[in-house]
Amino acid sequence: MTFRKSIYEPLHQRLLSERRQIVRLTFSEMEEILRRKLPASAHKFTAWWSNESSMKVGHTQARAWMNAGFRAHASIKDRVV
Repeated sequence: MTFRKSIYEPLHQRLLSERRQIVRLTFSEMEEILRRKLPASAHKFTAWWSNESSMKVGHTQARAWMNAGFRAHASIKDRVV
C-alpha cells in the first residue's frame, strides 16, 4: 500500500525498514525521526495514538505506522510508544 506524503512520512519510512516486530520509541526519538516536535495532544491524550486510520477521522500519524504494519500502544506517563 502506498503511503500518502505527510509530515509523518519519515516515521513511515523508518518503520518500513525495521526488522523487529516490536519497536519501542520514546517521544523524543519520534521527534528526532520526524525532525519536529510532536503535537501537544500526543503528549496529553492516548487517543492521539489510537490505531484509527480512517480517511474520515484524519489520523495521518496512525496511517504512518499502520501502513508500515505496526500498531501503536503509548504510555503518556512514560513518554514511550
